[in-house]
Parts: sequence; structure tokens; C-alpha cells
Amino acid sequence: MTRNTLISVSASLLLAACCCSKPAQAPQAAATPPAAPATEAAAPAVPPNPGRGRGIIIPSAPPAIRSKTILHELVNGRPENVISDFTPAMKEALPAEKLAAVWKDILAKMGEYQSMGEATQTEEQGYKVVYVPLTFANGTLRAKLVYDNTNYVAGMFFQP
Repeated sequence: MTRNTLISVSASLLLAACCCSKPAQAPQAAATPPAAPATEAAAPAVPPNPGRGRGIIIPSAPPAIRSKTILHELVNGRPENVISDFTPAMKEALPAEKLAAVWKDILAKMGEYQSMGEATQTEEQGYKVVYVPLTFANGTLRAKLVYDNTNYVAGMFFQP
């Protein structure tokens, strides 16, 4: 894969994420409902990030663990599971079909996927960022997953 192609793929994903992303807002506090009588069963706990559904792993799992799981889902051809851990803006910018096409393009250029290295986590501009090396028949790429303050993926890139 040429450097220009990799830069184009990374730039496309970055542009899509940047153009569609909005700063995360704290959820609005709902009015407190009246307390249920003691004889009623307690209602189930509200999942974190109501309306987003559940991700692959609970959002409180460390981003390094989540990243490897997310990438395993992508490698195994399940992009619909990957996007379940995306922010709404990322889901819009990179739906499952588009993510599958990006992965197919990477495989066409880099050759057969071979292995995944250890994840490293850092913080960049207030975001948790995880880098995971991916080895292919024709070389190595680094997957970069960016997590927002709700611990959902706000950016996904593949870099040389």
C-alpha cells in the first residue's frame, strides 16, 4: 500500500469524523419520578448513554481492552458490532457498510490480516487514544481509536 493511499484513507476517516462530530454534551437531568411504593419491584437500572444501545463491552471497560475487542470484531467481519461502540456522530459518518468497505480496501492493499499487537493508551487533546498495531501480509498499520468522555469511539483511523 502506498503512503499516499494510507494517508488518503486516514484523511477520509478523519474528515468524516470531524465534519460530523459535535462536542459531547452531558445528559440532561430528568425530573425525579415519585418513589415507588415499597411493595413494587425496583425498576432495572438505566444503561449508560440511554438511546445508544449497548456496546460490545460495558463502557466502563478500559479503552485498551475495548479497542482490541472492537478490532477483533472488524477482523472477523462483524462491522455492525463495531459501530455499536461508536458515538452517534461516528455511526452517521462511518456506518457498518462503509466501515466494511474501508476494511476490504485495507485488506486489498495490505494483504491478508495476520495478527494484532498490544494496545497502548495515551491522552491527546482531552481524548483517550488507543493505538493497536495490526500486521498484514504486506506490512503493518496502526489502528487509532479515539474515545470521548462517555467512553465511546469518536474516531477510528488506520495509519502507516
